[in-house]
Amino acid sequence: MDDTARSTQANDTVAYDGLRDWIEKVDGLGELLRVDGAHWDAEMGSITQMMTEKSRGDAPAILFDNIPDYPQGFRTLYGEFSSVRRVAMTLGLPVEYDRKCDIVQRYHERMQSMELIPPRIVETGAVMENVQAGDEIDVLKFPVPRHHEKDNARYIGTANCVITRDPDNGKYNVGTYRNQVYDAKTIGCQITEGKHGRIHRDKYFERGEECKFVILVGQDPLLYMLSASPLPEGVCELDFAGGLKGKPIDCIKGPYTGFPIPADCEIAIEGVARPGQVREEGPFGEWMGYYSDDSVPRPYVEIKTILHRNDPIICCAPQHKPVDETGLLKGIAGAAEIWRALEACGLPDIRGVWNHEGGPATRFTAIQIKQRYPGHARNVLHVAANCQGGAYAGKWTVVVDDDIDAGDLDQVLWAMSTRFDPCSDIDIIQKAWASKRDPLYLPGNFNNRILVDACIPYDQYLKGSFPPVVDVSEEMRRRIRAKFDKLPFPAY
Repeated sequence: MDDTARSTQANDTVAYDGLRDWIEKVDGLGELLRVDGAHWDAEMGSITQMMTEKSRGDAPAILFDNIPDYPQGFRTLYGEFSSVRRVAMTLGLPVEYDRKCDIVQRYHERMQSMELIPPRIVETGAVMENVQAGDEIDVLKFPVPRHHEKDNARYIGTANCVITRDPDNGKYNVGTYRNQVYDAKTIGCQITEGKHGRIHRDKYFERGEECKFVILVGQDPLLYMLSASPLPEGVCELDFAGGLKGKPIDCIKGPYTGFPIPADCEIAIEGVARPGQVREEGPFGEWMGYYSDDSVPRPYVEIKTILHRNDPIICCAPQHKPVDETGLLKGIAGAAEIWRALEACGLPDIRGVWNHEGGPATRFTAIQIKQRYPGHARNVLHVAANCQGGAYAGKWTVVVDDDIDAGDLDQVLWAMSTRFDPCSDIDIIQKAWASKRDPLYLPGNFNNRILVDACIPYDQYLKGSFPPVVDVSEEMRRRIRAKFDKLPFPAY
């Protein structure tokens, strides 16, 4: 990367203020679809899946209004991150790019240069326009969706932010954990083992103490993206968001929890979970595309207050068979964290990282390198599969040479088919950190994963003895594009 590009990166900042401004900016990009009259019972989720499943990364965000049985202006937003351009816009990065890995690289570089900015506490904000407590509480006053036809319940929290506080050091974490609705004043909060919110809750419960929660179900998309993404240990997502924005996130103090609540968010729910108090949770159609997770008793949250703006918007991520926005969102953020981990381990010449959308999140990770020494590819494979960004629920990790675009699945498959020997170029990791959303998870919540070295064998790479590639030279490409500048050549 040249110095000009690096100096430009230092100036990357988020150029919108809050969810409503984000919606206007997305509309300006031509990527917002407005739909009136869709029902909360499976229709909104079905429309989203049908718009997304074959989109190849360019499906619109969908704003649903005039929802039957609810006041006009009570809306839902689906598909926030079902296009790479919207992910880039949300992060304050250029929306035009030559290859998908450029977005990951730009985000990775931005993370290295920015400073964390803690939130600023303010007296009030738009989220305080309506405050309910006691008998006034009714979470079903909002058009809470049943996302899929086989779901047994409505889920208010899918594209959400769950704020918890570490009882040991007082630090806040913001994660994304689904929230099933049981009744007007009770919701679930399913949190997978190993996630920071689960660690916080377990600490409280082990001491026989209650655990307080703030659950945002309509908020700045940047906060949702960060809450669903792996961040370095000990980094609060609110501080990270402030760093990306270049200014602090204005927050009020929650009237029940005292936790910071973004002052411009749409809907915030405060509540408490208590040790031993559980209710049956699930099933819910999850991000791997299956109903494979157990429906078991899990801790639930008693709602103590609801804060919301006038004409509130619920943010939703129904999750379904790939491709969906969850895979793209987690994939880009996870790829940037993998890139950070590789460089932190001193591994040189990382040229691209991409988590492919068909293998949601980090199920199929491709890393592009320029080989520098014997074993370089294997070093990259093992770090990528075991770092924070790649460890959770991974399955395939593939390393390719620098002439292969890691974000182009056709090129990656070509490398796997021509530069890979199944007897010598595979490593297996057993008993890795899994998810019960995986239909093939192993007892104890483990899985096995495969590491594929699809690079040219290093000795042949060094000697230049591997058969040459049939391709069009860069000089010929420039000449052809200049001579036939009216032809709609795809990006290369």
